[in-house]
Amino acid sequence: MERKKQQRDFAPQFPVSAVDIDEKFQQAVAFHQAGQLAQAERMCKQILRYNSQNAEAFHFLGIIACQTGKYPVAADLIIHAIEIDSKQSPFYYSLANALRKQGKFMEAIEAYQQAIRIQPNHADAYNNLGTIFINQNRIDDAIEAYQQAIQIQPNQGEAYYNLGNALHRQEKLEEAIEAYQQAIRIQPNHADAYNNLGTIFINQNRIDDAIEAYQQAIQIQPNQGEAYYNLGNALHRQEKLEEAIEAYQQAIRIQPNYADAYNNLGVVLIDHEKLEESVQIYQKTLEIQPNYADAYNNLGNALREQGKLEESIRIFQKATYIQPNHAEAHNNLAMTLLLKGDFKNGWTQYEWRRQCDNFPFEKRDFPQPFWEGTDPKDKSILVWTEQGIGDEIMFSSILPDLLNRNANVIVESDTRMVSLFQRSFPKIRFIPRQNPPNSQLLNTTVDYQTPIGSLGKWFRTDKNSFILNRNTYLRACPKKTSEIRKKYQELAKEKILIGISWKSTGINQRQTYSKKKKSTLLEHWQPVLAQRNYYFINLQYGNVKQELNEFQKHNNLKIHQDEEIDSLSSLDDFAAQISALDLVISTSNTTVHLAGALGKQVWTLLPHIPDWRWTLEREDTLWYPKMRLFRQHRIGDWSDVFQQVKLALEQYPTNKNTNVLI
Repeated sequence: MERKKQQRDFAPQFPVSAVDIDEKFQQAVAFHQAGQLAQAERMCKQILRYNSQNAEAFHFLGIIACQTGKYPVAADLIIHAIEIDSKQSPFYYSLANALRKQGKFMEAIEAYQQAIRIQPNHADAYNNLGTIFINQNRIDDAIEAYQQAIQIQPNQGEAYYNLGNALHRQEKLEEAIEAYQQAIRIQPNHADAYNNLGTIFINQNRIDDAIEAYQQAIQIQPNQGEAYYNLGNALHRQEKLEEAIEAYQQAIRIQPNYADAYNNLGVVLIDHEKLEESVQIYQKTLEIQPNYADAYNNLGNALREQGKLEESIRIFQKATYIQPNHAEAHNNLAMTLLLKGDFKNGWTQYEWRRQCDNFPFEKRDFPQPFWEGTDPKDKSILVWTEQGIGDEIMFSSILPDLLNRNANVIVESDTRMVSLFQRSFPKIRFIPRQNPPNSQLLNTTVDYQTPIGSLGKWFRTDKNSFILNRNTYLRACPKKTSEIRKKYQELAKEKILIGISWKSTGINQRQTYSKKKKSTLLEHWQPVLAQRNYYFINLQYGNVKQELNEFQKHNNLKIHQDEEIDSLSSLDDFAAQISALDLVISTSNTTVHLAGALGKQVWTLLPHIPDWRWTLEREDTLWYPKMRLFRQHRIGDWSDVFQQVKLALEQYPTNKNTNVLI
């Protein structure tokens, strides 16, 4: 190993015995152990004045230099020691540490390996060698090195911790858990092991276990901001919003410039319906980290929810400028443009949805090229549905456009929709979605594929294209519809049949802000349900029996529950049930899409800033011919909406309604 030669004033000045030198070296060690580095350094230099070829003194000076951050000096001193005595494994080990601190990883690897060749049982050398391999993304080599360290020294907790990190990188989660737990058994106060263990539990959706691990880390090391940050993430997953806010705030108290903690605090504040506070938090985040694309994206969401659409568009564009491939920001920009009614630009940005990590649909892997709007005449096009049932229904309104251009259309859809779709679109072949996909859909003789949501950019380019194609397109089973209507009419005694649904659940059951704002409480419905000329029937999907019973018990208001219909498992039955009614009133969920597509009169209750599909201000919708929209005038205020509905019901004809598709 080459080094830059330096003049050293260590020439011997007078004879001294080996005993004296050894005594002084022991004194140097004692000073070092006491943290008195300057005294230890002075003693080593004294030794070198007596004996300029004392390798141990050079080595010890190198260790001290390394401890004080003088890594090049440390390496030079230790190399000098090695030139004097090349048989000492500790010298190579210390040199490797100094080189590693300088980022000279290849040289450090060589030095650690030499230390091991001289002393094969050098556990620390194996452990540090593994750390370099991690930095080089040589994970297999790192794991082997850590395992060697553990084999030599089974009680080395740090090696188990490092092994856990490497196994985690390889997504060998169970093995990583065992490694972290072993590190904790050896070192019960290993806060980092608890913290990383919690992160794996999050990945496994073991949220309670994650929270416990993070709390253990915090108990051991109360000033560990990262553990508080991770705890906040876990509590947010459990919708414990106040506790999550406190955890993030504590992380920020410990690390005042913790941009990620500020950013995630803003997300929780949105879910907590504190929009103005979230905006302030995101602005603080961006003061700390001006090019934080995620924070711009989240700020855009908060501004949109406040109705500041132009400002939110500008912010989303800023996010995509900073990070051109930020799929979530592009998709949010799409939602905002579509909400504004800018379909041309909105649909273009909407294509980014398929690259979003958390976008709610099952990604499909078909061999065909994507259809890009070319003439589909006599071509076979595989359309695969996406997102939730509501979106499947809404976008299926565009399928006739493909047929009208003489395409051969094949559709992969949710199994529950196949019979209803097939009845409604007899010229289209529907195949249930399954994994792996039906072999018919993997046939390369099919010319193109397209997700159903991408049809909008070809067939719904402006408001006129919507209005011209706003038709009834789904047909329930006539026999089922007739039977259900007859049954309800007998129960209703000449009253108008109204189906109600009051909340959105969606694919992801966690009640985020976007989902909560589309949901109401049954208590909100009292002005509507108190109307005596109507017979109300529950259309809310999911298990709401207890919720219904509690409401009816305390309010003496009747909502009929049809136990013979499972709206989740049998959408064909659900369609027949809706078709048997005179009117449907619901928040924005699957129920309104199904009712709208069936051509029912449907009143949809919307938050102040609705989903993009409902645009702004209109009292009707571009998607369905007989839908009326009731909008909040103030954020979160449903009382005004239900007063509007009550007034509309008072004006609704009370004679027998004939708006039933049979």
